[in-house]
Amino acid sequence: MRLNIITTALLAVSLVAAADNSEIMAEAKTAFQDGRHARAVELWQNLAMEGVKAAQFELAKAYSLGQGVEQDPLQASYWLEQAASDSTDFAELAEARRDIEQGAAKLRAEQSSEVVTAAPDRQSVVVAATPARRPATANSAELQLGTSNPAAALAAAQTSKQSQSDANAAAERSADKATINTPVATSAVSTVDIGSASFDSGMRAFNRENYSEALAQWLPLAQNGHLDAQFNLAALYANGLGMAVNFTEAANWFAAAAEQGMASAQYHLATLFANGRGVSKDDAQAVYWYNQAAAQQHILAQYNLGYMYANGRGVSQDERAALNWFEKAARQGDVDAQFIVANRYSDGRGTKVDMAQAAGWLQQASAQNHSRAAYQLGLLYRDGVGVSKNDDTAFKLFLKAAEQGLASAQREVGASYLQGRGIRANTSRAKEWLEQAAAQQDGDASYYLGMLLQQSGRQEDLSRAVGLFELAASQGSANAQYQLGLCYTNGTGVAVDEAKAFSWYEAAAKQGLPIAQYTTALRLANGTGTAQDDAAAVSWYQQAAAQGEVFAMYNLGFMYANGRGVAQDEQQAVYWYQKVAESGDADAQFNMGLRFETGRGVKQNDQQAVYWYQLAADQQHSRALAHLGWLYEKGYGVPQDEARALALYQRSLDAKVPRALTALGMFYKNGRLVKADDKKAVELFSQAAEQGYATAQYNLGWMYENGRGVGRDLIKARDYYQLAAAQDEPLAKAQLHRLLNP
Repeated sequence: MRLNIITTALLAVSLVAAADNSEIMAEAKTAFQDGRHARAVELWQNLAMEGVKAAQFELAKAYSLGQGVEQDPLQASYWLEQAASDSTDFAELAEARRDIEQGAAKLRAEQSSEVVTAAPDRQSVVVAATPARRPATANSAELQLGTSNPAAALAAAQTSKQSQSDANAAAERSADKATINTPVATSAVSTVDIGSASFDSGMRAFNRENYSEALAQWLPLAQNGHLDAQFNLAALYANGLGMAVNFTEAANWFAAAAEQGMASAQYHLATLFANGRGVSKDDAQAVYWYNQAAAQQHILAQYNLGYMYANGRGVSQDERAALNWFEKAARQGDVDAQFIVANRYSDGRGTKVDMAQAAGWLQQASAQNHSRAAYQLGLLYRDGVGVSKNDDTAFKLFLKAAEQGLASAQREVGASYLQGRGIRANTSRAKEWLEQAAAQQDGDASYYLGMLLQQSGRQEDLSRAVGLFELAASQGSANAQYQLGLCYTNGTGVAVDEAKAFSWYEAAAKQGLPIAQYTTALRLANGTGTAQDDAAAVSWYQQAAAQGEVFAMYNLGFMYANGRGVAQDEQQAVYWYQKVAESGDADAQFNMGLRFETGRGVKQNDQQAVYWYQLAADQQHSRALAHLGWLYEKGYGVPQDEARALALYQRSLDAKVPRALTALGMFYKNGRLVKADDKKAVELFSQAAEQGYATAQYNLGWMYENGRGVGRDLIKARDYYQLAAAQDEPLAKAQLHRLLNP
């Protein structure tokens, strides 16, 4: 690094492009929370110069407290005055003002007692050596310098590659139109004669903040071609030190130094062209000067060239070239470039996806305490992507980022403690970390914390959980929206409200959550919390079924089978039932068995009926046991086996299947394979008869007519015969005729 030029983190020309003020303020807040105070100050500085009061106020505090810049009460006082008229946080304003006034008094005391000593060795004062960029996030592979708009930096269109020589040629062709003039002294500036001018004297004056004297010493030297004097003059004009900010003069002197080959001057001149400050905005010229500086390994120029290629500014968009320049900066140790390169390898932008490379670059950025790099690297170790899966390493990385205040990492630490992943499970510690992330409005952390609070069962926790779910839901968390639906359905932390429940289920369904789509469909089908609408129910069932939601598949089969919301279609019903059955659902397996037994929607096939009934019976499905027993008793689809049929009937009693009850009753009536028991037979016939089963009604009539298991009662016998005969039961008809016509 050169040792005789001015350095400060506040040069406003370090920005590549402007972004929406609210986005930049948000970016500055993120940078400050990450401990990247200098970056936050850079962002505030530029907005402050554009008159953004909130930025002016933050900049005043930064100068007052020495966060991101050297403590400077005079600068703090200036920016506070700029912001004071519109500030609404009067308490904070008063506190900042007290800090500033105390610092200013101290500085004045120091200056009044200052003694000029011998000139020091040649030293540097520099303008804007600090990278003007925001820390990139997990969701934005890269961001332009000085802007917080990730959409601007994440250009997706692919265009033909423009060669470097073409880019330079374009810059040269537009050079004639550039507003760079030969620097000249103005009559208002007091200077010393060239013979007595001293660069070192200018440095000493600068260090005493006697900027007019520094200007007087450097201007004649700069006009005589002194490289460092030219650069430092540009710095004075760009920062408004001892004069009003004048980007035109800054551009003139940067150009003079740039033409002599100074990389830093070339870089700053490029940023002026990129922003249109002091010169006409000209991206091609910016690219030209970035190239000149980058060829001298200027790290920020390399970084900004990556941005220009990524966004097609001054050159044709070229993702491969963008990666090349970002990677050059990354190899020189630029932490933001390392993070960007990692994301480009993981996303396959400008290169093939290479997760091992991504992990390597994240490792380098993490080693420089880049919180998001540590977090993303933790995700790779957690999932075993690009690296060997290692929960211990993942937890350490999450913790590292969490301790830097990154909300997403705090959430992962909380989840790790909940699940005992990489650390011993500890619900209390999990709650502590989730609380920290939720306090930063992290939606997922709020959701997990809400789920944790619900487990306590305390009313205050249940009510707070609803608030946390609402926060997460407002950020688009489908899981939180679904949980809110459940809260309003069950009255958990809120009063039961079926309409609100439906609205939250539907919100989650629209985001593609399968269980929410199923629940929405079910409520539409039943008219719960909304108007009954079978067609809409079918639509949601179809969307959930397409994602493998088993209950949705089953209910979709039901809707086709019954012609609800769609034209009745038995084949479609069987299609959906079979998909569910193949997933192992016992109800669906039973349904398939029933369809093959009856030939409904399929060709009748007893062997297939046995197959599906057996699968369901293996899961203790009572109705399947009953129907399988019938097939074994009759020898349909299997060799006849009355003993097995009897055992299956006995295991299915709780299902009260009429056919099985009646068949079992016949075993007891006839004493077949069991001890005869007429009372047991009557009990079984009665259960089936009450369900309207004609064969059971006939047999119960016969038992009453003959006094078997009950007292003989011809009236009851007649009544049961009549019930069975009304269903065209032939034996009942014959017995009724005989009984009525003795």
